[in-house]
Amino acid sequence: MRAKGTLFGLVAATLWGCAPAPLWDASALVVRFPGLDAQALADATPYLLPARGRLTFFLCRWPQGPLIPVSLPDDASPEERALLEQALAAWEGAGLGVRFGASRAPGAGIAIQFLAPAGEDESTPRTAYTTADCALARSALDGSEARVLGARILSANVYLRRSERSVLGREVALTREELAGSALHELGHALGFQGHATRGITVMNHSVDQVRQLGRRILAREPLTDPALSALYAVPSGVVVGQARLSPEQTRPVDEMVRRAFSSGWLGPFARVGDRLARLHWRGARGRSHVLLIPDVAEVLRDPTTLRVVVATPER
Repeated sequence: MRAKGTLFGLVAATLWGCAPAPLWDASALVVRFPGLDAQALADATPYLLPARGRLTFFLCRWPQGPLIPVSLPDDASPEERALLEQALAAWEGAGLGVRFGASRAPGAGIAIQFLAPAGEDESTPRTAYTTADCALARSALDGSEARVLGARILSANVYLRRSERSVLGREVALTREELAGSALHELGHALGFQGHATRGITVMNHSVDQVRQLGRRILAREPLTDPALSALYAVPSGVVVGQARLSPEQTRPVDEMVRRAFSSGWLGPFARVGDRLARLHWRGARGRSHVLLIPDVAEVLRDPTTLRVVVATPER
């Protein structure tokens, strides 16, 4: 099913972390950005912005040039710190134009943490995962048909596991290659590639063997080249890949939150997207986050008219 309305790209199918099929027609971007490897970008999951009777799909990444602050886990061993630093160095050398710094201000940069062993904390996913928050400029909320929004990733949280459960339910420690590959993969999400690649040799592929092989290569200090992230960083952050007209009622929760946020002086909005859920949130007084959720993201990508926006309980 094709999205209704004006489209710069064509939205088609699925989305918290990774999606198994192309979501839009990346080849449409080649007209605007000659030489772009559209196939490498085709599996990227776009961020969602419903506002003023319009749903906009866009890509988001870090600015090139300024240092991206990074904090490593406080409980990392010297060997684990060295491994994570190698993963960061590999991305620095991948030709994206990103560089990492050692300090991290609250609410900005990339924070890497280790999760409790699988099964100890049932409230968290059993595998590694990442959230990446894209900060939107106020001008992005005017409902226009802009081809590039004011948008950039401001912060990301990378959650890694040291072990996994075997088919027999036993806790099995990850090898150095597996942990390095997992770190590379999740950092790819933190850098802005949401979704999983289904083609090509890329660390964003969901193939465990391929990610393990790439982990082995960076531990051997071989250079990293990644077509998926290279394609993402070849287009501007905030580039619009699709738009669809909606009823004003469907975007009313966002429009009302925008007005409330402006009058209250909240920071935001910040967009986040995953396989099943997308969200917009604002940071208010006393550290509270005011959150709007978009459930059933895969269905929204197939048919934007199914969009629902749910007001969540404010988070601390």
